[in-house]
Amino acid sequence: MCGINGIVFKTSKNDVSKILKMNALLNHRGPDDSGFISHKNLLLGHTRLSIIDTSNLGSQPMSVDGRYWIIYNGEIYNYKTLREELMVKKYKFYSNTDTEVVLNAYKEWGVNSFQKFNGEWSFAILDKKNNEVIICRDGIGYKPCYIFENNNFFAFSSEIKTFYTLENTIEFDNNNLGISFTTLNNCSKTIFKNVNQLTQGRYLKVNLNNLDKKIVRWDYPLKNLPKINSGFKENVNDYFNLLYESTNLRLNSDVKTGTSLSGGLDSSSIFTLMNLIEKNEKLGENDLDLNPIIMNYEEMKTKEDAVQLSKKFKRDYQIVNFKKMTADNTMDLVSSLEVVEEYFIQFELYKRQKEKGIKVSLDGHGADEFLGYPNWIPELSVDIYNDIANNFKTINKFGNTQNINKFKRLFGLGEQEIAPISFKATPDLNYGFKSYLYTGNFDGGYQIINDDLEDLENFSYELCFTYLMSYCGWFQFFLSKWDRASMSNSVEVRMPFLDNDVRLFGLALSGSNKLKSSFTKSVLREAFKEYFPKRMYTQQFKQGLTIQNIDYDEKTINLISEIINEAEFKESNIFNFKNINDDFINKQNLDKIWLLCKYYLMTKGFKNRYDSIDIDLKAKEKSNLLNS
Repeated sequence: MCGINGIVFKTSKNDVSKILKMNALLNHRGPDDSGFISHKNLLLGHTRLSIIDTSNLGSQPMSVDGRYWIIYNGEIYNYKTLREELMVKKYKFYSNTDTEVVLNAYKEWGVNSFQKFNGEWSFAILDKKNNEVIICRDGIGYKPCYIFENNNFFAFSSEIKTFYTLENTIEFDNNNLGISFTTLNNCSKTIFKNVNQLTQGRYLKVNLNNLDKKIVRWDYPLKNLPKINSGFKENVNDYFNLLYESTNLRLNSDVKTGTSLSGGLDSSSIFTLMNLIEKNEKLGENDLDLNPIIMNYEEMKTKEDAVQLSKKFKRDYQIVNFKKMTADNTMDLVSSLEVVEEYFIQFELYKRQKEKGIKVSLDGHGADEFLGYPNWIPELSVDIYNDIANNFKTINKFGNTQNINKFKRLFGLGEQEIAPISFKATPDLNYGFKSYLYTGNFDGGYQIINDDLEDLENFSYELCFTYLMSYCGWFQFFLSKWDRASMSNSVEVRMPFLDNDVRLFGLALSGSNKLKSSFTKSVLREAFKEYFPKRMYTQQFKQGLTIQNIDYDEKTINLISEIINEAEFKESNIFNFKNINDDFINKQNLDKIWLLCKYYLMTKGFKNRYDSIDIDLKAKEKSNLLNS
C-alpha cells in the first residue's frame, strides 16, 4: 500500500513544492520511495511502501510508453493471471509489480479493466494524449480517496491532512460536524469544507483542458451475485475453499508477512488458514511470521482462546499488555487516524507488528459485515421466523413518500407499518451536541442505497439489510480507520474476507445458512469446527478491538479546561464556547465536550504536521529527471 496525491491548478502555474509537501505528509504510507510528475496544469505524487518487486523498477509515477502514467495505492491479487493474459496479447513487462499490470490492463481494456481486478485500490491514470486523468476506487471502498476543490485547486489524496498544503488550513464544515461518520460516508461527504470522498465502485474522469468532471459507477455487486447451493454442508465446503484461496493469494509478498490473533472467530479463521497453507504449500518461513501478536486489554474476553490456538499450531505468540490511552497523545492519534474515536488498540497493534519487521498483515476484518453481527439477529432472522421485523418497528422515517412506498414493497410491510431502517440523514444522528455547535442544516441523503433501490426490490430482506451494512457507509467508516491505523505504522493490511468471490458469496448466502440455532456466522463456525477449541466455536459474543474509553480524572479535566480556553477555540465560529463552558463547569456532558476537544486537536495536529514536514529533495531530483 502507498499514498497518492494529485493537484490540478486552476488559476496559477504548477507549484512543485505543494506536491512535495503532500508527499511528505504521506511519508508514513510510503517510507521506501517517493516521486512526482508534472504535466501542464497537473501534478501527480506518490509515496511507496515496497511490497511486490521492491526494486527501483516499481517506482512511481510509472509509465511504460510515455503516454499513460499511473500512481497507485493498493494490491491486485490476481495480477499474475492478468499478466499472463496480457502477455498473450504481446504486452511486455519490465517489472514484477502489479502496478504495471494495472497500467497495461487499462491500456488494453480501458475502464472495463476495473471489473477484472480482484483486490483493493485507489489509483489515478494520466492519459497525456487525451489530456485527461482517471481516478478510480475499488468496489468495497477499502483504499481511501478524498477530493478537495475550491476556486484555485482541484486535488485528490489518500488522506485529508495533505490538503493543508493547498491553502495552509483545513476548515470544518459546520453543517456536517454533528453528523455520524456512517451517514457522511454514505453521502460521500466529510466533516471538512470543500472535502468529499470518491464513492467506492466509482471512477472520476477529469478533463484537464476545461476541468469538466464526470463520476461513473463501474461496480454493480447486485448484478454479479454468484449462484450458490442451498444446502448447508455444500455452503460450508464452498465457503472454506473460497476463503482458503483468498488467503493463499494474499500471502504473495516480497517482504515479511504476519498476523495478529484475538481469539475471535474471524482472526482465528485466517490464522488457521495461514498455518494450513504454510504446511500444504510448503512455504518458506523466512518471510512468513506465524507467531501472532495477541493484544491483552481490559475488555478482552478471548485471550486464552487465542493462546490455546497458538499452542495448537506450535507458534510462539507474543502477548502485548495494553494500557489505556492517556490524554497526552490524543492530538497525535486523532490527526493520524483522522477520526475522533480512540482506536488506540488498533494503532498500537500495527505499531507492534512494525517493530517485528512485518510489512504485510493478514487480518480477519470484514466477516461480520457479510455473515452477520450478533446484534443483527432480529434483522437477519426475518426470512426465517415469519417476518418478525414487524416486532422491531422504529420511529425512523424515510426521506420521502416515494422511498417509503418502495421499501414497504421491498420489505413486504403493510400500510400502517414503518420500515425498520432509516434512509434519511439528520443532524445530530450520532453525537447529539447541536447546542455546542454553530451549525446549519445537513442537506444530504443516502446516495448509495438510493442508487440500488430498484434492484434491491428483487431480493430478500436479509440480503437488503446485509447490503446496507456492508456497502452503504457503515463498513466504509471502519475500513477507513483500519487503513489509517495500519498505514500510520507503514503496515499493509490484507483482508481475505473481502476478496471479490468471498464477499459476494457472503452477500448471496441465505439468512438460514448465516443463522442457525441463534448462532451467527454459522457457515464460518462449521467450516473451522475441527480446528477451533470448543469454547471458541460456541462463543456468541463479539470479540473485537474496541474503542477505548478515557477516564475523566484530574489530569484529563485539566486538559479539557486548557483546550477549551485556548483563544482559537474560544473565538471559533464552529464551537459555541459559552454553552460548552457552562456545562463543563457543572461537569455535564463531558463525553461530548471531550469529543469536540478531539475535533479541535485533530486540526491542530494537521497544522503541527504541516509545520514540521521536510521536503524530500532526493524525490525532487529524481522527478526532475523523470519530467525532463
